[in-house]
Amino acid sequence: MSARESDLASGWERGAASQLGGRKEQQDRWSLFSPPRPDGLLAVLADGMGGHLDGALGAQTVADVARRFVRDAAEALYADPAGALDQLCRQMHDAINAQSETARSTVVMAWLDRDRAHWLNVGDSRLYHFREGQRLMRTRDHSAVQLLMDLGEISESDMANHPAQNRLYRCLGGAEIPKPDAGQFAIQDGDLLVLCSDGVWEHVTEAELWETTLAHGPATAARALADEAVRRGGNVADNATLILLRASAGTAAPPRWLRRVSAGFASLFHGERQ
Repeated sequence: MSARESDLASGWERGAASQLGGRKEQQDRWSLFSPPRPDGLLAVLADGMGGHLDGALGAQTVADVARRFVRDAAEALYADPAGALDQLCRQMHDAINAQSETARSTVVMAWLDRDRAHWLNVGDSRLYHFREGQRLMRTRDHSAVQLLMDLGEISESDMANHPAQNRLYRCLGGAEIPKPDAGQFAIQDGDLLVLCSDGVWEHVTEAELWETTLAHGPATAARALADEAVRRGGNVADNATLILLRASAGTAAPPRWLRRVSAGFASLFHGERQ
């Protein structure tokens, strides 16, 4: 699912791409929504769970509910980002259940407001935050292999190829009320955010996400990375979808050291005025 150029808030370079892979149906959806105010951006990525007949319906419902929320309740994202994302997640879950008894979906969302990112995820679609080539965070998957990694029984590099990789214990849709993970972090110029489905992170390394974006920019990199993911997956490749968002000049907070220096100068000048 694409977004118009005008859907992007100023100050963010963006790219997104989605490939079918070896599947018969595209069950991933991605969206970028910009409210009327120019300083906010909501990125949403959903992966309809392939073991359910209505996976594509579930993912499409996630995108549709997000669109309505930004249209009708965008101010809640500015006033209480964490609460708004939680409310949006619950609306997505309820809407999926209203559409179908079998539809299921993952979701990962990032609300970007000036120099902060607020995020929420359910399932195994991921958000990564990179700075200067280093991963600062990634969301935890709600999966059996994530639990095995947490217990030290497998390494992170083993997760993509483990036989239980597709076994999730949280999703949108179904009888159980979703229990998302959520958080926030500060953004600096040059930071890269990556939202992606498991069809990408199973086959593309974190270094490749950063280096390809650095070399070619988000738009070209997104297409190249999605293509490479399905190429490496071969005939059984999953749908591969990702959103790349890079903070450009003026979007983010200055580095911490610069803020400390600025605060020191401000204190000095304040003392002189007294």
